[in-house]
Amino acid sequence: MGSIPDPGELAELTFPSFDDFQRQTSLMTSCTLLCKELFDRITSLEQNLQKKSEALKHNLQILGHDIKAKLASLKKREVTIDESVEIALERVDEHREAAFKSLENSDHPDGEVDDGDGLLQLLRSFCLKMRSREFWKFASAKKKELDVLRSQIPLALAECVGPARFALEAISEVFSCG
Repeated sequence: MGSIPDPGELAELTFPSFDDFQRQTSLMTSCTLLCKELFDRITSLEQNLQKKSEALKHNLQILGHDIKAKLASLKKREVTIDESVEIALERVDEHREAAFKSLENSDHPDGEVDDGDGLLQLLRSFCLKMRSREFWKFASAKKKELDVLRSQIPLALAECVGPARFALEAISEVFSCG
């Protein structure tokens, strides 16, 4: 069967001391506490990341709604601008037709007009055709109708393509040396 151990051999077997046991126990306790602290820290980081991720998703949704609203507003503006341009083009066509009719009716071979409306038509004709020299000659020749001219000239200049240029060219006739 088995042999009985020799009492001398038992003396050689050493059991860990109580101090070694306490050191190992405190080391294991310390490792356990560090692992728990690390786990808590990782959990806290995961929760923070989750909160930030949700906040980003929420902000992206808000941004998406804002972008859609702004795109809809821009589309509405584009349609409005197109409509405004269309209306402006129609008005230009109407003015062009009226100007052509006015030009056809306002040409007086001798430059004589019989009333205020005729005077206005003749002034408009000069303005539409950008004939500043003729305009100036006509206005300076009609000194008797100066009061009527003062009221009609602004209306005629409104029909002019380039009223500032036209007025400067007409006034330059006063200061010309030739």
